[in-house]
Parts: sequence; C-alpha cells; structure tokens
Amino acid sequence: MRSVLPGLALALTLPLAGCFDADVTADFTDREAVTLDAVLTIEAEGYQMIAGMGQDPCEEGVSKVNDDGSYTCTMTDQRTLEQLLAAMNDPEDELGIGDGITVTELNDGNLSVSFDLTAMTSDLPPPEERAQVAAMFGAAFDGHAITMSVVAEEIIATNGEISADGTTAKLVIPLTEMFSAGVPNVPNAFDVELVPGG
Repeated sequence: MRSVLPGLALALTLPLAGCFDADVTADFTDREAVTLDAVLTIEAEGYQMIAGMGQDPCEEGVSKVNDDGSYTCTMTDQRTLEQLLAAMNDPEDELGIGDGITVTELNDGNLSVSFDLTAMTSDLPPPEERAQVAAMFGAAFDGHAITMSVVAEEIIATNGEISADGTTAKLVIPLTEMFSAGVPNVPNAFDVELVPGG
C-alpha cells in the first residue's frame, strides 16, 4: 500500500498528520488508457511535522505546498489494460503506484481488482498509542478519510459500496476508525469485480 499512496503509511504513524485526506482511484472505463490516480492532502500542521523530520512523503509524485500551508502529493499511472495485465505476471515490472493492486482477467472477460490494505493497517501505531492519539486529537480526525474508488463500465460485485448508476465501487475509511483505540474495522482488501470499458 505504501507504493499506491506514497506518504500515507508515514502519515498514519504521526498523530498531528492525522488531519489528512487520501483519494485513490482506478479507472477502467477505457481499455487503452487504464488510469491509477493517488492524491494525498496533508493539512499544514501535519506537513510541518513531516518536513521537520526531514521526511519526503512524495518522493515519486508531484508535490505542492498550497497557499494555506497544506500539502498535496499527486501520482498518476496510465497504461493499456493489456500492459497492466502483463505487468501483473512480470515480477520484474515496476508498477509504480500500482504496487499493492492485483488485477486479474476472469474467464468471462470481467476483471477482478484487489487493493491490499494489510500493509496500511500493519503500519499503525500500537493500540496504547492510538488510544492516546484518539484522546488528544480525535476531534481533528472528523471529516477526514481514506477513499478508494474503482470506476468501470459496470461494477458486478464489491465489498465496498456501488454507486446508483452501477459504474463506481467505493470504500471509505474514516480516520476516526484508523486511529480508534480498538482494532480498526478495516478489511484486508478492497475487492471489486467489474466489466471494463471498450
């Protein structure tokens, strides 16, 4: 997961960086241009903490310090569906932000897409530290989330939510859940079966 969204695992280990939003989108509406986008936005205080530690949360992306002091890291990867499927079978291929994502073509021509979330949760601080974070900064997490979306011609099944038009699967993980004192209620993977576009 660290490669899918650079800096996310780092942000999850820093309490004051809890004021961030992460959006990851995989778009399969065009077989000739399958696009993976990842955007991490860290509020000013969290970015100052990370920068003060000498850490770069956007080593391989396009970074920007916004006028309000917040920080945005954007990564984009685009390739044909054929190239993406070939990369899944080539251990030497560097998928960039695609690391942590598995795409498999099924017998009926549909695609199975899976985002591995285990690395993200394993990077969390231990329960006692999360309890302290929740007590001190819990209100700051309200309204912030990690959002993962898969867009296609049609979504067949998912462990997330399907949009009303049936073309988007979405999983939203509130930061209040990630930094709760208990075990985060986060699945091991975000799984989607879909019909790709033409």
